Amino acid sequence: GSRSCSFEIRDWPSVSCRGVIEGFYGNPWSHEDRLRQFDFYGKHKLNIYVYGPKDDPYHRAHWREPYPEAEARKLKELVEAAHRNRVQFVWAIHPGGDIKWNRQDSLAVVNKLNIMYDLGIRTFAVFFDDIGGEGAKAEKQAGLMNYLTDTFVRKHKDVEPLIICPTQYNKNWSGGDYLSTLGTKMYPEVRIMWTGNSVVDMIGRDDMEWINAQIKRKAFIWLNYPVNDYCQSRLLMGKTYGNGLDIADLVSGFCSNPMEYAEASKVSLYSIADYCWNMPAYDAKRSWEEAINELMPTSREAFRFFCENNIDLGKTAHGLRREGESPEFGKVPNETYFSRLVTEADALLADSLSQPEMLREISPWVETMRLLGQRGLQVLAMQDALQKSDSIGFIAHYRAFARLEEKQKGIISRNYEGSVVKAKPVVSGSIVTPWINEEAARLVKDYKKRFDYGRDFLPQQVIEDGTYYIMYSGKFLTDVNASPDREGDFPVFVAEADTINPQRQLWNIELVQETGRYKITNAQDGRYINELGTFWSNKNTKPFNAEWNTYIIVKTPEGYTIQCAGRAGSDYWRAEDNRIKQSKQGSPFLIKTP
Repeated sequence: GSRSCSFEIRDWPSVSCRGVIEGFYGNPWSHEDRLRQFDFYGKHKLNIYVYGPKDDPYHRAHWREPYPEAEARKLKELVEAAHRNRVQFVWAIHPGGDIKWNRQDSLAVVNKLNIMYDLGIRTFAVFFDDIGGEGAKAEKQAGLMNYLTDTFVRKHKDVEPLIICPTQYNKNWSGGDYLSTLGTKMYPEVRIMWTGNSVVDMIGRDDMEWINAQIKRKAFIWLNYPVNDYCQSRLLMGKTYGNGLDIADLVSGFCSNPMEYAEASKVSLYSIADYCWNMPAYDAKRSWEEAINELMPTSREAFRFFCENNIDLGKTAHGLRREGESPEFGKVPNETYFSRLVTEADALLADSLSQPEMLREISPWVETMRLLGQRGLQVLAMQDALQKSDSIGFIAHYRAFARLEEKQKGIISRNYEGSVVKAKPVVSGSIVTPWINEEAARLVKDYKKRFDYGRDFLPQQVIEDGTYYIMYSGKFLTDVNASPDREGDFPVFVAEADTINPQRQLWNIELVQETGRYKITNAQDGRYINELGTFWSNKNTKPFNAEWNTYIIVKTPEGYTIQCAGRAGSDYWRAEDNRIKQSKQGSPFLIKTP
């Protein structure tokens, strides 16, 4: 007779709570972005989503107020979509900026949680990150979390234990008895978020053992990757690696903070899902390849090449770097590589119908990749012309190069009305872009030594196009009220480096071919500084005008002077009253790379 065998398939995750925290600065994800994310989480066994976008006013600035009816309806729809995909929807409140430690504000938090409970939310978080002053006191925070547990969580049988993002959320920022106070005074069921040894860090076993001893429970990891709100010109499309494969038993949860580009973030989130499900077997390269195949099945080779050229963050205040950008550059002939940048970009742009959401997000970088390849080919033609002593050919290729460069500078991501942050895309910012810029500058310099023809077409460049600090007397010029919609305010000099939102202190300085002078814009919101040292952003009433708003920068023994020119007169920038004013005599500024 026949025999039948019964067997059991056992498959369970390394980390029970695994998912995503929408906790970045910048343009929050759209409603449609989030709905697509939940489908993706369901498919890849991610089971938690923490809603905490910094630029949602009802999460942070107006935390006491209920959402307007239309917004509340959308949130309810999101909660239902999350639950359909077996994803816990965690709503976070961020009261720390202005909370008063009194009964009235404690009740205000409970009231807001009850309102959100009625929308179907059953898991809640309270954020105290990126604040100072009264709101940052550990004893008060612990008291509030215990109060919320007693008066709200335990009154509902279906509400999960609370999650807190502490003020000292990484080891570098820890000090005093803050963490141990939370550990001893706060109910043990409250989960505590942690980003690692620094704001942006990968997590190892030693790190977990240290923090768990401090807080007397397993930390809930908030991984600040692939978030790019501090390096917005770069997309982070490389492998997700560096986290220990042996930390599963030391974490209470693991969430990734993604980019504001929801679809592009899926390259990394795919790997986060793999990592959290089976940590010991996680293979970063294999997972990355699988993500590419799934996300862009009809153009996988072109997309893979695109991702390879968008990996490293460059130098930032947080220090994280990623290896493996543009791995074939230098191994194949440069002409082959530059041509491929163009053809693979064309292939992706031609395939926009198969994955429209992804292409809509990454197209500014795809177009930049295309122009980068074309610029590279012109640099090779300049090399050839110089070698042949062909001055006419050299100038023709240089002018073509300059036109492409100007076109590339005009590409801006998220350049729409109401955008919180705009980005000027950089592709292969650590490998190919610097090679092209440096080689072009070298060729121009060599050409000038040998030929006079066409010199008027060549730049008289004091500073290479890039992102810089502008400093005076050790202070950083800072866009303190960063917002693309504000106008009439002005940047000020601040003594401390901004480690929370460093883009506010970074300035894009670029040569405008039209005038041969420099344009200066803030890296956070893209606003330009006018001749009065003031911001103007309104496209209709005060659009950027190269004749008015470009500057002569001159190197002096003391630093750099910045002088108005064209229709704006000939006054200099002068540091006075902690801001920029006009003067017949300029201040010496320090202009340096981050």
